[in-house]
Amino acid sequence: MVTMEELLASQVQKLKVLHRGQEIEGTVLAITGKEITLDLDSKSEGVIGSRDIPDSVKLDLKIGDKLKVYVYMPENENGQVVLSSSPQSKIATSSFRGHGINWSKFIQAQNQKSKLQGKVTEINKGGLIVEVMGVRGFLPNSQVGFELLSKSGAGMDNLIGQDLTITVIEVNQDNNKLIFSQRGQVSEEALKKLRNFSLKQKVKGKIVAVLPFGLVVDVSGVEGLVFISDVSWEKVDDLTKQFSAGQELEILVLGLDEELGRLNLSIKHLTEDPFAKLAEDYPIDEIVKGEVTAVSEAGITVKLDNIEGFLPVSKMEADNKYEVGVSMNFLVDSVDAGRRRINLAPFVTSTAGLIYK
Repeated sequence: MVTMEELLASQVQKLKVLHRGQEIEGTVLAITGKEITLDLDSKSEGVIGSRDIPDSVKLDLKIGDKLKVYVYMPENENGQVVLSSSPQSKIATSSFRGHGINWSKFIQAQNQKSKLQGKVTEINKGGLIVEVMGVRGFLPNSQVGFELLSKSGAGMDNLIGQDLTITVIEVNQDNNKLIFSQRGQVSEEALKKLRNFSLKQKVKGKIVAVLPFGLVVDVSGVEGLVFISDVSWEKVDDLTKQFSAGQELEILVLGLDEELGRLNLSIKHLTEDPFAKLAEDYPIDEIVKGEVTAVSEAGITVKLDNIEGFLPVSKMEADNKYEVGVSMNFLVDSVDAGRRRINLAPFVTSTAGLIYK
């Protein structure tokens, strides 16, 4: 009899824990003009900017090749691992000519909430790499102000070289971690305009820029952002296929972010979540067939006909082999409206033909 521990050890896919600065080898899955996607044998794929790879390596690189890289950020907003061709110690100290980082300056800036001047040097899906006083830190997309985002109409690469004012929100000397923010720099005039809006208000706006993580929108002179997760109830991978700069939208106000001076907007909340209707096709104890799409330490993710299913690890059969791409039968255990998925149980038949969970 195979134990649950042995099952997880042999079947749980992509559980490797990654750390900032860690060297790792990945297999090339996709190559575009802007980035390269790698299979890291971890829970998520990794991405590295094409500009970060030497031309001598990039010239002969093809899908299936192995590539050694370093972890810059274990997970960005899209759940991907952000990679670099250099270890973090080298990235962080390269401009100091071997004298090391003066961390006390950044700790003091964080404690005093001082404003610092920086320059955007690189772009990745999670945000911007910003150099301040010769040291490079990270400015997440969620911490970028509208004034900077509004300059990205021709694409995020257009932000490289832009000067900006930031504050320090996290310093971790042990991990060479330096996180910046543009929050708290909103003028009283901008705040006054922002406060003219109310939650759940339906408004019209014009797209200023289509970015990998969302839509930058002008709403009657007030800045707004529709994150990619708020565009549709279904998963959206590429916003450029549906939207373009100058396009007018009807949108809903989800929140007023006074720290960044922008409206948090949604398109999908203008319509009813179709999950409730779809879930009606999955009554409790119904036998359903689905394809395993992911195996994790939490359980098995399954693609059903038109909805996502999940078999928790507590219900996994130790003797059953769960593999990505394999189709199998399950029983509907419950409906999880919060996570918008169907919880599953194993479909088992005994020699007597009995069905049980």
